[in-house]
Amino acid sequence: MEAIERIIDQILEKGTAEITELKNAELKQIDEAYAEQEEALLLQEKKLIEKNNEQSLKNFKQKQNRQQLEIKQSTLNQKQGYLEQLFLEAVKRMNNWNEVEFQAFAQQIIEQLTLIGKAELQLGAYSQGKLTNQWLIEHTPKDLDLQLQPNLIADVGGFIIAQNGIEYNFLFPSLVQEIKRAESFDIAERLFR
Repeated sequence: MEAIERIIDQILEKGTAEITELKNAELKQIDEAYAEQEEALLLQEKKLIEKNNEQSLKNFKQKQNRQQLEIKQSTLNQKQGYLEQLFLEAVKRMNNWNEVEFQAFAQQIIEQLTLIGKAELQLGAYSQGKLTNQWLIEHTPKDLDLQLQPNLIADVGGFIIAQNGIEYNFLFPSLVQEIKRAESFDIAERLFR
């Protein structure tokens, strides 16, 4: 019987050793799987953090760019407002020229014209009384017969010269508008250095 007990003990020992070996192998496999999952989760977490950081940085840069653009636009609008004021002030000052200043301006224009024959000069309302037919006779070239029209152009200064249906516009708002169109950039550069 003792031999049977020994065989049973050996079988039990062998079974216990196999169970322990299987248990250890299974625990090792579980530990390895856990370590792999943990590493995968850490890697996934790292990627998620990097992605969130990238998105946060992207959002920050977009917001920063938007704010810089808004500041530039605001500054540009302010500068354009100053330029508008400058041009309006120029028209206002021209409208307030005294008779001598206005006549000097008109004489300079008339001398540059290459018109021959009969033409008409119509004053803007703000220039009323600053030119007369007598002044025109004295300051107009001999080959040009320039007649002052009695009706005025409302709400502007300066004048229009018309001949054969063609009008030469020397109204102050039109002249300043032309300067504004041609010289705005250069004026802005000089003002806002």
